[in-house]
Amino acid sequence: MGLNGRFWAIAALQAACMGAAATAHAACTAPANLKAQYLAHPSSENAIQLGGWYATNQQFECAVQVFREAVKAHPDSAQLHYLEGLSLVDSGHPDEAIPTLQSSARLQPGLIKPHLLLADVYERTRQPAQADEQWRQAQAIDPHSPLLLEEWSGAMLARGDYGAVIDLLKPAPRTETLSIRLAKAYGLLNHLDAAKQVLVEAMNLSPKSLPLADAESVVLIKQLHYDEAVKLLSNMVQLHPGDLDAEVSLFRVLVLTQHLDRARPMAPKLLALRPHDPDILYLNGIVERTFGDYSQAKAHLEEAISIDPNFFYSRFNLGKVLVILHEWAPAKEQLEKAIELGDIEPQVHYELAMALRGLGDSEHAAAEIKKYEELRKAEESSLEASMNAAQGDIELAANDIPEAIRQYGLACAALPDNARYKFQLSVALDKAGKLDDERTQLEEATKLDPQLSTAQEQLGYLLSRSGDAAGAIEHFKTAVQFAPNWVEGWINLAAELAVEARFPEARQAVANALRLDRTNEQAHELSDQLARDPSAQQAHP
Repeated sequence: MGLNGRFWAIAALQAACMGAAATAHAACTAPANLKAQYLAHPSSENAIQLGGWYATNQQFECAVQVFREAVKAHPDSAQLHYLEGLSLVDSGHPDEAIPTLQSSARLQPGLIKPHLLLADVYERTRQPAQADEQWRQAQAIDPHSPLLLEEWSGAMLARGDYGAVIDLLKPAPRTETLSIRLAKAYGLLNHLDAAKQVLVEAMNLSPKSLPLADAESVVLIKQLHYDEAVKLLSNMVQLHPGDLDAEVSLFRVLVLTQHLDRARPMAPKLLALRPHDPDILYLNGIVERTFGDYSQAKAHLEEAISIDPNFFYSRFNLGKVLVILHEWAPAKEQLEKAIELGDIEPQVHYELAMALRGLGDSEHAAAEIKKYEELRKAEESSLEASMNAAQGDIELAANDIPEAIRQYGLACAALPDNARYKFQLSVALDKAGKLDDERTQLEEATKLDPQLSTAQEQLGYLLSRSGDAAGAIEHFKTAVQFAPNWVEGWINLAAELAVEARFPEARQAVANALRLDRTNEQAHELSDQLARDPSAQQAHP
C-alpha cells in the first residue's frame, strides 16, 4: 500500500466509526448527516470528515472541492493543505498538488507526511532532483521512518540507482521489506553474495517469512544453486501447510530449475485452485510442453497471454510450442512480440529462426541464427566473468590478494566493458599496494559508469594523495551526486574543499553530512575546525 492508500485507509476507519456507509455512491453523494454537519458548521474538523468520506469512497474530485473551500476559510491549516494535495494526487492532478503540499510543509515544518507526498509527486512527474530534496527533508525529521525508507528506496530502485539504495539501507533496520529492497539492489549490481547475506540475516530474524524465502530463492537461482532454492521453498511449504502462495512459489522454482518430475503432479492441482492465474497457466504450459502435451500447452499459454499480454515469457513459450506444431506464422508473431516486449534470451532468436525457415524466409532465418550465436557467446562470457568475480570475492575475503587479482583480471578480460569488475579489481590492487594499476582501473570504471560512486570516491582519494586537489574534488562531487546519502562522501568532499580554501562550499558539504548523520564525530570535528579557522572565517560570505 502506497502513501495515498495508507492515509485513506485510516480515514476509512474513522468514517466507519462514525457509522458512514461504505458503499460507492454517485458523484458528490455522501451521508446526509455529514453534509448537513459541514454546511451548518464548515469547520476544519467537519471538512476533514466529509472530504475524507468522499476520498475513501473514490469521489476524489468531490474531496478536492471540500478541502479547497476549507483551505480558503482556514489558510493556516497544514492538515487541510495536505489533504487537498492528497486528493488532487488521487484525482489524477499531481502537478496541481505541489503548491498546496509546499504550503503544508511550510506551515508545519516538523511534519513528515507533506514531504513524503511531495517526494512521491515529484517522482511521478519525473523531477528526481526535487524528489530527493523532499526525501532528505523528511529524513532530517525522522531518519528512521520505515515509510520514508520504503518509499525512497522504492523510488531509487525504479530509477535504477542501486548504489544509492545500498547507501540508504545498509544502516537501516532489517525489516522484511527493507531487507528485500537491499538484497534486490545488491543482486541487480551482481553482488549476489552480499544479497544472499542480507536475506540470510533477515531469515534468521523471520524464519517463516515467505517473501524473504522467495527473494532468497531468486538469488540462489542466479548463483546456479538450484537444489538450495528448491530445498528452501520446500521447507516453506512445510512451515505453511495449506498455504497456496507457498505451494505456488515452490512450483515456480521447480519448473524454472527443471525439476519437472516434481512439478508435474502439482500443476493440475494448482491450476484447479487458480484457473485464471496467468503465472500458473504459463508454468503449466511449460510442464505440458516438456511432456509432449502440445495442444494443452498451447491452450494454457494462449489463455495466459489473454490475461497478461505483456509477459514475454508466455509469448516465448507459446512460440516454442507453435514451432513444434509447425504453425509457423503464429509462431513468428509470438516470438517477435516476445522480443519487442524485452526478451533478451538467445533461445528466442533460435526459435524465431526456425519459424522463419518454416515460412521459407532463409535470409532472415540466417540473421536470427547469427544473433542467437552472438548472444550465446556473450551469455557464456558473462557467466564466466561472474564466476571469476565471485571467486575473486572469496580469495579477497581469505586475504589471498594475488589470486583475487588474477580472478578479477579474468572477469575483466571476459567482460571488458563491465565497470564493477574493474572496480573490484581496483580494490584488490589497492590491498596489494599497486596504486598506479589501481588508478588505471578506477579511471576506466568511472568512464564506463560515472554513477559508480564507490569508484568515484576512491579515485578522488588517490588524486588527493597525489596532490591533485581539483581532480579529487570533481570525483568526490560526482560520488555524492549519485549517492547523496553517503555521509563519508560528503565529509571527504568538505575536507578537500577546505584544502583548496573553498570554505563556503566546504561548510555546505559538511552540513549535508551532519544533516544525514547528526552524531557523526568526524563531521562535527570538521565543522568545528571550519568554524575556528581564521582563514575560513575570513572567507565567509
